[in-house]
Amino acid sequence: MTVPPHSADDGAIAAAITVFARRLLDDVRRKSGIRHDRPLERKLCRILASMPLPALEQWVAVVEAAPPDSPAWLSFIENLTIHETYFFRDIPHHAHLRATVLPASIAARRARGERTLRLWSAGCATGEEAYSLAIVALEALADLGEAERTGHGIVTGWTLDVLGTDLSRLAVAQAKNACYGGEGLGPFRDLPPDYAGWFVPLEGAEAGTRRVRADARRAVRFRQHNLMLPEPPETGFDLVSCRNVLIYFDDDARQAAQRQLAAALGPGGWLVLGTTDKPAAPQRFEKHRGERALAYRLAEAA
Repeated sequence: MTVPPHSADDGAIAAAITVFARRLLDDVRRKSGIRHDRPLERKLCRILASMPLPALEQWVAVVEAAPPDSPAWLSFIENLTIHETYFFRDIPHHAHLRATVLPASIAARRARGERTLRLWSAGCATGEEAYSLAIVALEALADLGEAERTGHGIVTGWTLDVLGTDLSRLAVAQAKNACYGGEGLGPFRDLPPDYAGWFVPLEGAEAGTRRVRADARRAVRFRQHNLMLPEPPETGFDLVSCRNVLIYFDDDARQAAQRQLAAALGPGGWLVLGTTDKPAAPQRFEKHRGERALAYRLAEAA
């Protein structure tokens, strides 16, 4: 592409920036599955407008040539995407997990003489989804008499292993810190009163800042991961949760991500998706409905 000279009018410069933005968004779709839409294009154009056109052309070429795990590409995608969620997003969903899905997983493990529960929260952003999953799992273990509620948290002989992954290194770093704050539309916006005790105020921190309780923190680990990779980060999970993520993917990327999610499940494992998502291969799953909630269990034959 020929870059307009510095004397070019604002319209020509804006047109050039739009071309560069669309090239980058095509690259984002190929490497991460995130589809191109007008709000994302406008946001990217605003970011790119601060760079001189000759430098911009060189930088776009570097980003396009960079693999999806390179620092250059990850820095770009982290500036582009929004990592926004909150604890216990969709309360009926978490109630269904606690009352039905997780007890079924616990019973299946117990029937095999095992006391380990493995869960994966894919696309967990800054960690709220993964910690919510861990808290609900610990409560489910206590509900079933497999754990004890004490003044120092929930104590259990089970090993609870929750993996949280996200494309963004910055989001993963914040998730590991397990500290959250903010009023109004912050991470605690829809926190059920029964779960408030899982978050401890931090002394000396900004008012409203709380940290996830230690027993939940111990159960969760985080790593950076791209859902467009051919293989999941690990396999043998009792439950894989990927909510409010696939809505940003195009059709091909959604299919690829779902294959990876399904491949991560162990026998009889559960797949939990967003309210508008369905498994790519529904014949492999049994649908389980709750009150305003839905989960899919991998059929034993699969």
